[in-house]
Amino acid sequence: MSGTLMNHPGYQSVLVHVLEVVQDFARQNRPSPTIRQLALCAGYSEELILESLEFGTVEPASLLH
Repeated sequence: MSGTLMNHPGYQSVLVHVLEVVQDFARQNRPSPTIRQLALCAGYSEELILESLEFGTVEPASLLH
C-alpha cells in the first residue's frame, strides 16, 4: 500500500469509533461484532472499517476509558 493511504487522517477517527462499538457490544455481553455489524453501527463502509483496522492507530491510553 502507498504511504499516503497508510497515513490517511480519517483512519484513526474511524478506528476509535469502531473500538467504541466493540466496547459497547462487550458491555452488553454480546458476541464480537462482524465487519458488517461494525459498518452498520458506526455508519462507515465495510471497506473503510477494514482499512482502518489495518492502517489506523490509537494511543494505548485512549483504550482505557
